Amino acid sequence: MKKTDRKLTSRDFLYWGLALVPFIISIVFYSRLPEQVATHWGSDNQVNGYSSRNMAAFGIPAFMLLMAVIVNVIPVIDPKRENIRRSKELMAIVRWFIVLLAVMVQLVIVLSAVGISINVGSVVSVPIALLFVVIGNYLPKCRQNYTLGIKLPWTLADEENWTRTHRLAGYVWMIGGILMMILGFFHMEPLYFTVFLSMILIPGVYSYLIYRKKAGHKL
Repeated sequence: MKKTDRKLTSRDFLYWGLALVPFIISIVFYSRLPEQVATHWGSDNQVNGYSSRNMAAFGIPAFMLLMAVIVNVIPVIDPKRENIRRSKELMAIVRWFIVLLAVMVQLVIVLSAVGISINVGSVVSVPIALLFVVIGNYLPKCRQNYTLGIKLPWTLADEENWTRTHRLAGYVWMIGGILMMILGFFHMEPLYFTVFLSMILIPGVYSYLIYRKKAGHKL
């Protein structure tokens, strides 16, 4: 019988240590948090949503920790997990981004709550845009699976469709991510979200057109 147990490495300890950092941040600043904490900001960088102190301090970190657990569990149960292993660099980027995003989000929430002025739009939007650039670089190498990539019925049913769609998506996400970084830095939120939607729609429509053509339908 093939042995599947894997020993924990220093990288694993670092990963889960980072996943717990948001809780540590909250504990350190808990006594200084108001009863109602700003947890949502509009495109104008103005607060438009609040949560209770306990929810902001521990509920949000708990949710992000759950996301970190899920992103580690799903590849194990994916029917095409062998392909995920071949896309391990992309999987690693997603895993680490989630825990780093959790730290960043908790810092923004807590520091804002204690009176430190932060431009939330730039702090959040620019790193997300950078993530799209990095992922776009790896998408063409991503093999067919149910966890990562553009998972549409026709990409999952046809490997050629998957490959062609992800090759295009790689270019679209890299170019779109660069545009999003520029727009996020200059607080041009409407255009930022327009580019974001285009990055989602263009590969999806392209994939559907490939499916229609292979199925013999007129475009």
